[in-house]
Amino acid sequence: KLSDGLYCPVNDVTEHADVNRDVKLIKELLSAGDYTAAKDVYTSGNFSSKGLGEMRTLQDLAQKDMTSGGKYTNAFYSGALALYGSINAVWQDPIIACLDNSSFCAGKSDSFRQYIINKGLIGVVTAYVTYEMGAAVWKAEQGELGDAQAAYAWDEAAAFYVGNIAAVIGDGYTGSAPGNLYSPYEFNWKRDSDFPDGISTHMEAIPLLNFGLMNVRGSYNATNLQAAQLAMYKILSIAAIRSAIKYGWKAYGDGTFQEKYLAEGWAYWRSASGYISTVNQTAVEQVDAIFDLSQTNFTADAACEVKTLVESVYADLGITCAMVGKWKDAPAGGCLDSVCQDAMSMSLPVGSTTYADTCEAKEISRAPGASGLALLLLAAVGMAAQG
Repeated sequence: KLSDGLYCPVNDVTEHADVNRDVKLIKELLSAGDYTAAKDVYTSGNFSSKGLGEMRTLQDLAQKDMTSGGKYTNAFYSGALALYGSINAVWQDPIIACLDNSSFCAGKSDSFRQYIINKGLIGVVTAYVTYEMGAAVWKAEQGELGDAQAAYAWDEAAAFYVGNIAAVIGDGYTGSAPGNLYSPYEFNWKRDSDFPDGISTHMEAIPLLNFGLMNVRGSYNATNLQAAQLAMYKILSIAAIRSAIKYGWKAYGDGTFQEKYLAEGWAYWRSASGYISTVNQTAVEQVDAIFDLSQTNFTADAACEVKTLVESVYADLGITCAMVGKWKDAPAGGCLDSVCQDAMSMSLPVGSTTYADTCEAKEISRAPGASGLALLLLAAVGMAAQG
């Protein structure tokens, strides 16, 4: 299984999930001040193998054509491309600049550079989640409904989103975020903790991903699959919006500009700004301008404007004020200390908690000392269940 302990991939996507271990390693190398080694992991890879000696790299993910030459529909990618002008401009150029201490990152503090890199890598992997979902949709439309076809692409999306690092505390799903997963899933979880009266996006995501998987295995329900994909888009958008609200205020710093939080807000907002721009490009461009990395000041009015601007996109995005909720650390009586009013109620699809039944057998088969008879019995049980 993956870090959440619930979603059961029907394919071996261990190596795909391992890319989040590269995110973790880069963070550790940067904390030690080794930008050269961190850049090597970014460009050459470390944990995530594609087989035959070829490594999956975060740089490859950042530079990927996520429509596969126009074959796949990916509003996240297309929106970002239209907004920022080129795929390299989204993540590759900023990350390389901060690894190399060049361009806009030249002479910046380590905390500024590292927030751009570390949080930017979460954005890179988030984008790749949407790529694999788009691939699954296309394959299902072509009738490729075997477990090694559309379901494989959907499993890959789940693997990139959740990762497979074991949580150091808790069960990987409930309670507080463990802080060691380094995945989009954990990023969403942290924002859930920051906005406790809104929806718990990370907990909503797992049944939604499972619902998507159920609708590409053996039979295809286009309506259900597209509903799961769209709901995941909304979940990723909510995390970006919550980050803009939180880090706008933290960049203001009660009157003392905090450059590192400008960088953090910029990166996390960018994780879904391209998609959000497909419903309101003007508002997104205004938020982008507020988080411009050349800023040397951040006012309380700017932080308040961020909240007003993101709230203006909710209805068109298909989310609500109640879904986003209120930042738990909003200053009492200030502009952030309220939740906007919804003109109508909306909700995400429920998803499904009927997870595939293949994982338990896999876990037992990997257990030390499992006997041949036990494995044969497991195989027989699995075949009977499938029949």
